[in-house]
Amino acid sequence: MNQKEKRRHLFKIFLKSKVLFACFSLLLSFSLVLGSTYAWITSADERVNRAERNDKRISAKIDEDFEQVFHWSPGTTKKKEIRVTNDGEIPAVVRLSLHEFFVSFEISVVDNHRENPAIEEGNGNLVIYPATSVLPNNTIKIKDTDTWKTNNYYSVYANKYYKANLAICNSLDDHSLAYVYNDAGRTMPLKALELNFQTTKLFDQVKQPTVGDTGYWYYEKGFFYYSEILQPSESTENLLESVTLNPSYANQYKGALYKLVPLMDAHDITRSLISDWGISSTDFAYNMYQNKLH
Repeated sequence: MNQKEKRRHLFKIFLKSKVLFACFSLLLSFSLVLGSTYAWITSADERVNRAERNDKRISAKIDEDFEQVFHWSPGTTKKKEIRVTNDGEIPAVVRLSLHEFFVSFEISVVDNHRENPAIEEGNGNLVIYPATSVLPNNTIKIKDTDTWKTNNYYSVYANKYYKANLAICNSLDDHSLAYVYNDAGRTMPLKALELNFQTTKLFDQVKQPTVGDTGYWYYEKGFFYYSEILQPSESTENLLESVTLNPSYANQYKGALYKLVPLMDAHDITRSLISDWGISSTDFAYNMYQNKLH
């Protein structure tokens, strides 16, 4: 083999080696990508499943004894009992927050006068609007509190509506608007709606539980925490007993709508409850639960 043939032979070997090297590099890179992905998935799975696997269901429900009130006179009390039942398969810790919704309607202050012939008026009565004033997307629906807005219309009966002039919508998505227990700054019209709690089973920073107290609620930072771990099928004590419409309820709010919505959280008895619920080590709830969690 002469020198020229040797160079040609070496060149062919180099080309073959380059292709093999490229294929090997690609295979190695692909393996590294797969390996990295698998490691990330495994790592994520381990973080999620730190505790022993548990297929049992955690569930709780709000139980209410309440009937809708259509005609509520100032000075009267209506029953509204609220408690929580563990309807799941494992022990649970529960807490409640209360959210209020209120809407009042225009009242005529004009005596026997109609600036708009299409609007029926009368001194001190709710202004009634015809259906021609109402659009499909601005009507108030009892079950949909997102529609409880100023200038929306509420159907009284066929083709006759009230127009909202005040709306208080303490959204379930905004906990800062939840009901504040023993709030001295509560103003009208909500001030006239008095929530009657089971006071022998409700404590806060002012009225503290004593040693030996069990089965009570503790109010702190917008939440009512239940003191005990609920076993399956067990229920809490009633938090609320009834609601009173104070005699001072102003006539300007007559015909208004009011809705009280309890929002409940249930958690298993692992220590992650402390961080999941944002409980601080200085909170009463922290001391109430710390020896009951695993």
